[in-house]
Order: sequence, then C-alpha cells, then structure tokens
Amino acid sequence: MSAATTETSPTGSVISFENLLFDYPEADLILRSRDSYEFRVLKIYIVHSSPIFGEKVLISPNPQPELTTSTIPAESNVEGTTANALPVVQLPIEGTILFSLLTYIFPVPPVLPSTVEQVMELLSVAQMYKMDIILTHIRSNIAQQEPPFVREETAFLIYSLAQKYGLRTEALQAARCTLSFSSLTIKDLAEENKLDMMPGAFLHGLWKYHQRVRSNLKLDLEEFRKSNVMTILGNWSCVVVTNSGFPHWLHRYIAYIGVAHIPVYVDLTDFHMQLTKHVQWRGGCKSCSGISREKIRVFWRALTAVIRGSIAKVRVSIYNYVA
Repeated sequence: MSAATTETSPTGSVISFENLLFDYPEADLILRSRDSYEFRVLKIYIVHSSPIFGEKVLISPNPQPELTTSTIPAESNVEGTTANALPVVQLPIEGTILFSLLTYIFPVPPVLPSTVEQVMELLSVAQMYKMDIILTHIRSNIAQQEPPFVREETAFLIYSLAQKYGLRTEALQAARCTLSFSSLTIKDLAEENKLDMMPGAFLHGLWKYHQRVRSNLKLDLEEFRKSNVMTILGNWSCVVVTNSGFPHWLHRYIAYIGVAHIPVYVDLTDFHMQLTKHVQWRGGCKSCSGISREKIRVFWRALTAVIRGSIAKVRVSIYNYVA
C-alpha cells in the first residue's frame, strides 16, 4: 500500500502531505475526496466500518446526493484496453482527513492529522458516519499525545470546534480545562486574542458551564464541611474556630475553593501554605501544628475526591449538535 508522507513524533505519525496515495492491494472501490484525491480501497473494510457507508452508499441503488457513485477503469493492459471498471464513491471530505480516516479503517499504522483543526474534523467525520469503534480508536491515539491534545493553549479552540462539530466528549474535556482560566470576561479574552475563535453562543455556553461548576462545587464543599471531615483530622483545640467548632482557617480555605479559587488546580502546596500561615499567626496554634502528615494526606484525598466528583457531575450543552 502506498501512503502519504509522514513524520514521526514521540506519540506516533502525523501527516506531512505531499502526494496523497492510498492504494490497497486488490482494491475493488475508489473513494474520491472533495478535493479530488482518489483512494483505492477494499469495499468490505468500508462497509464494515460504517452503517452509513454500508446502507446508503454501497448497497442502496440510489446513493445520497453527496455520496455519488460512478465508475472508472481499474487498469489498462498492454494494448491499451481497459479491464474491470471500479466504482467511484464521491465523498464530501477533504483528502487529508479521508486519508487519515482510512489509516484507522484498514490494518495499517494509524496516522493523525497534523493540526488541531484537522484532528477535530477527523473526529467529526468518524462521528458523522457512525464509526463508533474507529472513533474510540482515534480518541485513544489522541489521549497518548505529548503534550496533551487538550491543554490550556488549545482548550479554547478545541471547545469551539467541538461545539461546531457536535463532539460532546471533546467539548467537555476542553470546558473542564478552561476552568484553569482566571477569567472569561470580554476584556480578558480580547487581550488574549481569543474572541475570534468562538461564536458568541458558544462563549455564552462556556460561561454558563463555569457558573454551574462553581455553584455545584460550592454546595458540595458545604456538604463536605458538614461531613465527618473533623474525624479525619482528629480532635483539636484550634485557637480560632467557627460557630460549629470548625477551624476558621480551614473553613475559609475550603470556602475559597468554591468561590474564587481554580478548582482544577487545587494544590496541596496551597493547603500547606494556609496551614503554615495559621500555625504562625499570633504566636502559633499548637493544636493545628500537631496534625500528622498521614492525617493531612487522608484529608486531602477526601477533599480532592469531592472536587473532582463535583466537576464531573456538570455537563456541557452542545449548541450545534445533530444526533
């Protein structure tokens, strides 16, 4: 099989397109991309990869308008006569995306596109043609990328593209990543040149997601403060407590997480800094200074579990999704 030129990265191959070639042995079908690249493939792989292909394109005598079928000669003999015309299926997909998709359909090394935009389009095509197994395979490869595909630098763009293509999984991943942003105000986004990346409806949806996370987290942390957290850290006589007997510094720290802090990046170092500041305040607090490391670790695991669970309960709304 001939393939496109590829470059190797620590996480696999990415496409460096010069000549797009996909000529599978004993091909009995040609797939033609929107930009007129032709890929010779085995029909059985295509049919099995997607119910849309199987039912609408290759089996039905009346293909959908955007998936038109014709024939071209498979090859020519020495005298110039043609033999065995191959059916051609015209697809509304760019050649770069179709090539990458074929590497996930056929038993060849999978190749991801080289840009965020192309990767998101690849996912959208796999979803559009209901290629559930292939979609899972693509997402598995994406998850192995280093640096991560969804990160602070790419989250805003990925969220916008995920909304455009109706990719709920990527929209949620990107939305959670944006929780690390200090602000979603128009001023801040304009200064970071992010406003042009996203339609207003998508931006409003992301803002509402942030608000739901904050609201949900505030309620869950309030329940956490009322739980058996006191028994995790043990009994003490803190120098400053709330009306319920809860250490004031810890009450304030947890409340801050639910209101103004960045829940994705709640860090144990921050906790230790707050504890140290309290212990040293006005001559010190012997009770809190005696909390063991093991008790702090147990408490921290309980707190972070509540935070992660709270965020996980909040979903995103898809504004351009077609089931």
